[in-house]
Amino acid sequence: MASSTFLPLLPIETKPRKGRLIHVTHQIPYEVTPTKIHQGIAWTFTPRHGHSAMYAGMQSLEPEFETFRIGWTGPIHYRQPTSTQQQQQQQQDQPDQHDQDQQYVSDPWASHELDSPAPFAGDNDIDQFTEEEKYDLVQQLYHQYGCLPLFLDNDSINGHYYGYCKTMLWPLFNYILWSDATDGRIERKQWEIYKAVNQQYADMVLKHYTEDDTVWIHDYHLLLVPAMVRSKFPKARIGLFLHASFPSSEIFRVCPKREEILKGMLGANLIGFQTYANSRHFISNCTRLLGFESTPDGVNWEGHFCRVGTFPIGIDVDDVELKRSSPQVIPKIQAIAEMYMGKKILVGRDKLDLVKGVLQKLAAFEKFLTDYPEWRNKVVLIQVTDANNTGDTTNKKTVEHKVSEMVARINGTFGSLEFTPVHHYHHHIQPDEYYALLSIADSALVTANRDGMSTVSLEYIMCQQENHGPLILSELTGTAGSMSSALMVNPWDYAGVAKAINDALVMSDDEKASRHAQLLDHVKKYTASFWAHSFIKALFHTYTLSEKSSNTPLLKQDYLLDQYKNSQKRLLCFDYDGTLTPICQTPGAATPPADMLQALTTLCQDPANEVWVISGRDEYALDTWLGHIPGLGLSAEHGSFMKYPNSSKWMNLAEHFDMGWKNDVLEIFTYYTERTAGSFIEHKRCALTWHYRLADPVFGEFQAKECQNHLETALSKLPVEVLVGKKNLEVRPKSINKGEIVKRLLLVSPSSMATLVSPTSMDPSSPGGSGGGGPTSPFPGSSLPSPCDFVMCCGDDKTDEDMFKTLTRANISDDRKFSILIGAKDKKTAAFWRVQYVQDLINALTGMAELSQVA
Repeated sequence: MASSTFLPLLPIETKPRKGRLIHVTHQIPYEVTPTKIHQGIAWTFTPRHGHSAMYAGMQSLEPEFETFRIGWTGPIHYRQPTSTQQQQQQQQDQPDQHDQDQQYVSDPWASHELDSPAPFAGDNDIDQFTEEEKYDLVQQLYHQYGCLPLFLDNDSINGHYYGYCKTMLWPLFNYILWSDATDGRIERKQWEIYKAVNQQYADMVLKHYTEDDTVWIHDYHLLLVPAMVRSKFPKARIGLFLHASFPSSEIFRVCPKREEILKGMLGANLIGFQTYANSRHFISNCTRLLGFESTPDGVNWEGHFCRVGTFPIGIDVDDVELKRSSPQVIPKIQAIAEMYMGKKILVGRDKLDLVKGVLQKLAAFEKFLTDYPEWRNKVVLIQVTDANNTGDTTNKKTVEHKVSEMVARINGTFGSLEFTPVHHYHHHIQPDEYYALLSIADSALVTANRDGMSTVSLEYIMCQQENHGPLILSELTGTAGSMSSALMVNPWDYAGVAKAINDALVMSDDEKASRHAQLLDHVKKYTASFWAHSFIKALFHTYTLSEKSSNTPLLKQDYLLDQYKNSQKRLLCFDYDGTLTPICQTPGAATPPADMLQALTTLCQDPANEVWVISGRDEYALDTWLGHIPGLGLSAEHGSFMKYPNSSKWMNLAEHFDMGWKNDVLEIFTYYTERTAGSFIEHKRCALTWHYRLADPVFGEFQAKECQNHLETALSKLPVEVLVGKKNLEVRPKSINKGEIVKRLLLVSPSSMATLVSPTSMDPSSPGGSGGGGPTSPFPGSSLPSPCDFVMCCGDDKTDEDMFKTLTRANISDDRKFSILIGAKDKKTAAFWRVQYVQDLINALTGMAELSQVA
């Protein structure tokens, strides 16, 4: 895949950037433990287990940014002091009472048995604390760690994290469709809680946000926050990184709230994913499910361009090196070596859920012992599984039961009294034990079915700098794309995984060293710090481009109204679709809004105004929707027909053109219509249009390009042109366009259009020609109007650029020329001004109409 299709990782700049960086994560990086003491509550903070790579990346940015961390405190549970501590607290008269209190703060685990089961995280004691105690906690977290904590009640926790996140989003993101059918009430309730919790995070950001801050939002728990912040601060610099995988549109389309989620994410300036496949899936979802325009670099939504990039995360290699070399690890390595003396050790560490592939790993190991009997009694698999405390008790128990059954079957089939082939430890192990296992292993098995990024594989490479044990890695993980020197396997191919295990065990020392050297070089280069700096640098780069890309300024309505008020004779020209009314899926649905009709009617009643609608629509459509407005001029089919104000007769400006080309074009359009489901042909008197708005977005674009190439080749010698519109292709005569209509209307003032009069405009066969040696009035039977000193042309697509170019060349004061583009800020246009939405233009027309009423 070409590297130009996504944002590459960027090298770290040594030049520091100044400013504030606000990290928004589901939880703050510290676990909060309260202990009751005589003076109230003593708070203890310990580094949170898990997400170490993310937190390391965040921490690496601290020397360059003033950083703040917004997140939920996590579950808070009381640690009751022992009876000894209670007696100590009662000794109030002793002078060292304060020192004793400090002891409880520094050693919160002294009163708690480590082997006792932890309470379910959805049960939270936060409601038991007073506001004063919470305030004290907030102050300590802020001043010591720069954390701004959120307090969530149990209903919010269970509905947000253990509800919508874990039962709706997490399965979908990992390609697991729901198996339990419900009436939707639980899902709706959980969605409302998910949205409300996201709003709490957004409110916390808004409360502390200052101009020029950078906001970095993490993971699928907070997908609505970018748009929520953007709605209040449109100029904010916002990044979103999704640490989980992202599914294809065929999976994600089943989500009832897909539109809200995708739009919430698009509020960011930059969205980062672990792999190129994930970023491509996200762009495809926006195109197929929302119909938004996109490029390989991002998505355009209502004038806001959201760039999408790939940023594989790394680990903190210095921290891992320090931990694996600690004095506590060496004895553990020796103990494991003695325990499994003479045996080859395979190691795996995973959460016990459906996507980590523990069941597939055990099945493959069973296949290995079956197909390679020479390794029996010589190889052990040490599998460590962390409890997946998601609150989904049914699925959790099911997976645990299946794993236990498989372990028992393998040990019963291939084990003996002296030897057990599989050792399964279903609990959290201490860091020194974990690094000892990775260091002593002969190979590591990572067989996840779907994973955002497996940091276990990266940590294993760091721990194997002496042994060079091969890494067996699932090709379905996010890590696989950047670790090509590992032994890649399909976790569902048990025979293939079994062969990889055998290959790893018989691999020569030279090959082991070579593979490990390549992997180690990658791990040390692309660290957590590199990931964080690359993302932030890309975010700043994207934001700068978005600020500079708009060469067309937003329309200043006050300035427009001031010039309108001070003018004497005005020409107002408007496109219809996408200008006076929003674009619709089907052409017949684009009925005019009531407020637009009212403003247009008032403008036509002003004798100083000449108002025209110049559209690609046919005469019937314009007559039906706008024909009842007195004093409104109409032009249909991009200038092929005109109907002057207060007239009922349409003039065919293309009646002398040969329309024989329409048969050839119709044949080509029919060919592509038959092969593109959802497309259709619109027949006009002087043009043919092929619409593909209802077709599959990606296939429709592909077919349109093919059709365009076909047309341009077949019609190259004919006096017609191919126009590429919004989800359509139109073929029309070359000399007919909206610019010719504007030129015709401006010719009523010879001085204003001296530079535009050309031989073709004098030709009787050309639009606007008179054949009499000079321009004549386009208003038959009426007196010649006075010259225009205010001209306004408004449109939204390429067909309107002809109007803008004509107005640009007109000999009128620049401060009275208002060519206005409706749409995205990064469009290339000849217009002087732009507005983002159709309603913005209607509001401007309403203001002009009010001035006309006053006059």
